[in-house]
Amino acid sequence: MRFSFLREFALTAALTALLLAGANAGAATPSCKAELGDVRAAQLVNQCILVSPATRPPCNAANSCQLIEGEILRSCALLEGKAPAFCGKPARSGTYEGYLVGGGGIDNSSLLIRLDDGRRIDAWCGACGDWFGEGDENDLRDLKPAYVGKRVRVVVKVRRNGGTLVGPGDEDMEPFIQSVQFLK
Repeated sequence: MRFSFLREFALTAALTALLLAGANAGAATPSCKAELGDVRAAQLVNQCILVSPATRPPCNAANSCQLIEGEILRSCALLEGKAPAFCGKPARSGTYEGYLVGGGGIDNSSLLIRLDDGRRIDAWCGACGDWFGEGDENDLRDLKPAYVGKRVRVVVKVRRNGGTLVGPGDEDMEPFIQSVQFLK
């Protein structure tokens, strides 16, 4: 149940990111190559090319990383069970560094983080405060655009749900973010 929700969420978040990127097209946004450097931008572009069904995909290092990431999330959501590992998996216990690429939820909120090695992880975030916008007509709340693209270090602990989340059973093991630190 959680993963189908995350696919729907990822598609909604990706479309929102693409719309925001289009709305801000006149603003000076750095290219992904300028933002991440040659190697990491090429990695993101290659992932985009692998999953994008678009005939003219935005998989180009001259575009913003946010635009490329939005296409990856949209495309991964379309692939469902056939998606490559880099599309996103629940986090394991540990400390991770990467970039916020999405997040939100209905009753519970999660963050989606692109790690430096290109993988994406997601974990529930009860301590994220007002990072999420107002709910839409389905009560789905997205990560506010001001947080998208921010570099973070998160500490994740996998533990029993114990009634914390709506949906998973009390005994289900779920990844929870213990702390988030913004990095430069």
